[in-house]
Amino acid sequence: MAERYATSDVDPIDESTDASLAELGPLLDRLEEILGEVEDLDESVRDTVFELLDGVDALHRLAITRLSEVVGDVEPLRRADPAVAWLLEAYGVGVDDSAAASAALDQIRPYLHEHGGEVEVLSVEHGVVRVQLTGACSGCTAAAVTLRDGVEEALREGLPGFVAMDVAPDGGAPAHPPPTQVLLQITPRPV
Repeated sequence: MAERYATSDVDPIDESTDASLAELGPLLDRLEEILGEVEDLDESVRDTVFELLDGVDALHRLAITRLSEVVGDVEPLRRADPAVAWLLEAYGVGVDDSAAASAALDQIRPYLHEHGGEVEVLSVEHGVVRVQLTGACSGCTAAAVTLRDGVEEALREGLPGFVAMDVAPDGGAPAHPPPTQVLLQITPRPV
């Protein structure tokens, strides 16, 4: 869960460009440490902390998005201040969300294509990406695993401001096993 709040996912800036940002790197590093410590807390406490972080993140995302709508062109702000540029990048302000979501899914597409399937980005709104599995993936009994371990993970890693994934119905395709045997790689839980 902490990976969703990882602070180093967005390469903010070259810190040497602005002395006023000298504290940003250490602050981001400390936040990473704290997130690691939260992962070790009791499950109910950890869940409450992450719920709090989700709420704060949603509030910030809403405010920054609305601010960008009021301001209009955010590029002058991005160029004027590296800390603002980092913030805009972290929340994906000024990014074509649908194109960015589609690009993030490029890493999973070869796997889907090998099995005769595809994933389509239907919409992106406030960090929520609506997707649909098509082709051989539609109705596949392994679709839930593909969505959770492939599609959602690719969006989490590659889409700035990703909040959640919403899956559109597959159009009533009959349930069927994967076209070929699917081997799941078990990996340790990220720290």
